[in-house]
Amino acid sequence: MIIIEVKKNKFVNIDNVFRMDIIRKEDKNNVYWRFYTNDESFCSSKEFSDEQEAQSWLSMQIARAQGSNEIISL
Repeated sequence: MIIIEVKKNKFVNIDNVFRMDIIRKEDKNNVYWRFYTNDESFCSSKEFSDEQEAQSWLSMQIARAQGSNEIISL
């Protein structure tokens, strides 16, 4: 089980996620992750300045969670 904290006190079990999208805010250049579960409900992450930062953050969080096998606090 890989659990990461995507916002303060908001956690996602990556094993239950079937789709992830990077969403660009219309009023800003910021982006955020949207994690979807099987029933089409979703959870959004904190905001990032660009897609590269968002992708790097997610890769790092998953690697940390796999390595420690614990809930990650950001």
